[in-house]
Amino acid sequence: MAHEYPGLTSARWIAGTLAILSLILWLNHDSLSAIRMPAPLPVHTVLETITIVIFTSVFIVCWNAFGGARKKSSVILAVAFLCTAILGFMHAISFQGMPGFPAAEDMHKSLLFWLLSRSFIATTLLGLALAPEDSEVSPRQAYFVLIAGLLATAGWMTTVFIFPHLLPLTYIEGQGQTSFKLACEIGLIAINLFTAYQMNKQGDAVSTTNEHGSRLQIEPAPLFLAAVLLAISEVYFAIYTNGYDIFVAIGHVFQLLAAIAIYRGMVAINIHTPYATLAETSENLARSAEELSIERERLSRMIDTAIDGIITIDQTQSIILVNPAAAATFGYDVEDLLGASLNLVLPERHRKVHGKHVEQFGETGETRRKMGGNFEDFYVTGVKANGEEFPIEASISSQIENGKRFYTVIFRDITERKVAKEKMALYHDELTQLSAALQSIREEERKHIARELHDDLGQLLAALRMDLSLLQRDSVVTEKTQQTMNSMDQLLLTSITTLRRIATDLRPRALDEGGLYFALQTLQKDFSIRHGIDCELQANEEQLALDDARSTAIFRIVQESLTNVVRHAVATEVQIIFERTASMLSFSITDNGKGIEADEMRKSSSFGLVGMRERVKAMHGEFLVDSQPGEGTRLKINLPMN
Repeated sequence: MAHEYPGLTSARWIAGTLAILSLILWLNHDSLSAIRMPAPLPVHTVLETITIVIFTSVFIVCWNAFGGARKKSSVILAVAFLCTAILGFMHAISFQGMPGFPAAEDMHKSLLFWLLSRSFIATTLLGLALAPEDSEVSPRQAYFVLIAGLLATAGWMTTVFIFPHLLPLTYIEGQGQTSFKLACEIGLIAINLFTAYQMNKQGDAVSTTNEHGSRLQIEPAPLFLAAVLLAISEVYFAIYTNGYDIFVAIGHVFQLLAAIAIYRGMVAINIHTPYATLAETSENLARSAEELSIERERLSRMIDTAIDGIITIDQTQSIILVNPAAAATFGYDVEDLLGASLNLVLPERHRKVHGKHVEQFGETGETRRKMGGNFEDFYVTGVKANGEEFPIEASISSQIENGKRFYTVIFRDITERKVAKEKMALYHDELTQLSAALQSIREEERKHIARELHDDLGQLLAALRMDLSLLQRDSVVTEKTQQTMNSMDQLLLTSITTLRRIATDLRPRALDEGGLYFALQTLQKDFSIRHGIDCELQANEEQLALDDARSTAIFRIVQESLTNVVRHAVATEVQIIFERTASMLSFSITDNGKGIEADEMRKSSSFGLVGMRERVKAMHGEFLVDSQPGEGTRLKINLPMN
């Protein structure tokens, strides 16, 4: 985005001031022309030498700004200013009156070198102001341009020295400058003024950048001022009459000021900017180093005060970092573990396997992995200094630094957790066994009570009814007594029916007499008749040929499921399906009721589901519940048969 360069306003003020001063001098040129320049050769030589040095500096900066890769603009600028410096040098040594140089007998040759050097400068600045599209050139192309420029300069020098008569005259002794020389000066003035206009219009820094990010910076403000000063200097170079004229000195002063402006716009900035960037980079590096030091110290404190153990190893599994918690866990001092092999804290039987495990972990490209999280298999085991082994839960991370891989392990001793888990598992097994024993005792009691009710009490009630039947046949019995006995007979019949139902609920007689299949058929029919819910049983007697314990448990599971359907499901259909393979018996109970909420299934008051789950677990089976509100409930039970 274009913006006015900060120094452009100052450059305009300086250019305006110098232009006014030049105008004043020009208006008084008649008076000034009478003044002869003291020591013209030394003054001319010093001014030209300073200008040559400045232009050579521009060449050095432009040529070396990009290293091996250069831009077209930097190459052209470098070659143009080098050729200008050479031509300026030839102008200085061939200036009229220079001692010891044969070609300095007149001004013609010197002015030819002068015009060409000024043309180089004017056209180069103009090209820079127009800012044509830039492109990268190869080192071979850059040197080709350099050699071509030097050859062209050498050719011009040869022509001037050997064949000066072939070129238009620029100066006639006793008459002054020729019309050709004046026309060239006017052309140079026009070019420089147009360049100043373009630089002023551009108003932004011009830069060329290569693919490596190197930058040749060019400030438009000093170059705008340089173009104005060059135009002013050309005015004085157009009005002098001989080499001792004061206007020669004035023109060279303006030329020197223009060269200084060029130096400021192209050399100083490219020397100052890298150093400023370097200083800023150094400051940023120092700040980053300080921040890094603070972060390292903070991280070091965190590692040292961490409750968990932290160990870092290299590719050879040598310990390069260990915190106090890790050393204390293994019963060592920190100094004892630094530099030691990780095998020192691993059981001997695990060392080889653990080494392969770490190596494979590095090869997979993973950066983190958790180890030892399974309480049933503590495969990550550590060994203390006293030889005691203990379980470890750890996470391992991998990182690469300077081409070397390092592994960091964060771990903790989970001995207490393992012991607690083992105790919980033991208590759970004991509770499961107790529950199974209670279930067995309960079934035996149910069986005993059902048998007592059916065989003893049932027979007594049947005998009582038979005796009552004999009394009913007695002709002596009055009608009123007969009615009473009929009522008693009905009560006895109801009692017998109720007794049989209670006995069946306690322990289905069909389960003992006909097996599980017959008992489930009876349960299915009674359920449908009693509750008016369509119940389908898909099974066969061969599938359900099981031992008494399994038969009883499966019957109770189905019975409890049907009870839950009646109490909670609001269903109209129930389907019971059995499937059996050589190793597995699977069955499901599915209804089309309202379903069960997930929260309801997790409630501790859901004793029906809890009881079924415990029965299945006692048989080492799998108990699954699939239910969605409004879509019914499906219980799936898988029981191993071996």
